[in-house]
Amino acid sequence: MKVKNIVIAQDRFSLLGGITTVNRLLGRAFEKAGYNVSYMALFDNTGNNPDAVTPDFVVHSGDLVSKTTHNKLAFDNPGPLGTVLAAKKGFTALWDRYNAARTRRYLQSLGEETVILTTMTGIAAYLVDYARSAQKQGIGYLYEFHSSYDSSYRLDAEKELRQISDTFDSFVALSEGDAQLFAQWLNRPVDAVSNLNASLDPAVERKVLALAEQKKPVVQFIGRYSEEKGLMRILESFIACATEFPEWILKLNGSGDEAIERQMKERIDSLDSALAERIVVGGPLNSEQVLEAYAEASLTIGASDFEGAPMSLQEAMRVGTPMVSYPSCWVLRDVLPQVGYLAQERSIEALTEQLRVAMGDDAQRKEKSARCFQKAQEYTPEHIVRRWEEVFASIQR
Repeated sequence: MKVKNIVIAQDRFSLLGGITTVNRLLGRAFEKAGYNVSYMALFDNTGNNPDAVTPDFVVHSGDLVSKTTHNKLAFDNPGPLGTVLAAKKGFTALWDRYNAARTRRYLQSLGEETVILTTMTGIAAYLVDYARSAQKQGIGYLYEFHSSYDSSYRLDAEKELRQISDTFDSFVALSEGDAQLFAQWLNRPVDAVSNLNASLDPAVERKVLALAEQKKPVVQFIGRYSEEKGLMRILESFIACATEFPEWILKLNGSGDEAIERQMKERIDSLDSALAERIVVGGPLNSEQVLEAYAEASLTIGASDFEGAPMSLQEAMRVGTPMVSYPSCWVLRDVLPQVGYLAQERSIEALTEQLRVAMGDDAQRKEKSARCFQKAQEYTPEHIVRRWEEVFASIQR
């Protein structure tokens, strides 16, 4: 299929995390390659993401969303005898018909030689009915699953994923290993396209690379505060090593689940003051600050239950910072033995063992840092755009 226009679609572009970061970087890379790029969302942006993209079209937009059952709080506050919930269900039917008409007009305005690249299940499931008539409109529909095959997201959304697989032109995974597993599960071809590095302004690149030449004894985590990210496991692993390496500091930056953040702070408050001062919990960072934080650090760390291909790995490799991590996905199991430190199992003890090795061997850490710079060259925007173009070309129109 020949492509001129690319619509990048996700549930909400203000969500903190790797998908939002990847979509922002991918949009810029497609634009630089000469494509017309626009953005579609299921819901309006909310929250405090400093790098949130403003979508060109939002399905459920405006204050009236709160009057529908698309606002999940409707089920928590049903009103006397469920009257409020019943009224919202009635309004939802009218709202959905209105937005279906808006969506059809928007899709028709895109014209032929257009692909819609979806990266979250909510927006992809919403577009299933429109994808069934895509050949008449000349639009290609693609879905990229941004987690590993063995993640709970696959099982929780199995019904939706099979519908998407049956109707979309392309189903894409983040690694060859996951693509093979998805192909067997869905009984269809599945492509593999990796995440990409940011294309940096030369001045920013010079700045972060200068910082990377003077690394500090810092272990840096940047990401969403959620249960599956394993923040408490990271914290306990550092605490277990801290007395052996008194010069090292742990920095945690992000936002998300307030209960997780409260749990971390309570654990830190329980430590003696000297150790507590070496653990810094901060807020979210913008894209330039992320690279600066990784550049200054000697290590980054992850303890996720599952991942697709963590952006933290690529952002850290870009500035020569090795990662210590659980074996949370195929990409980490494949890459980290060369450029980082892979825990043998998903346990605090295994993570602590690798963190201790990483902090304790300066020469090995420096060698792995050099390999990070080399490995990062495989994820340049130009290389990843070419891979997407191969996927576009496979769509029959």
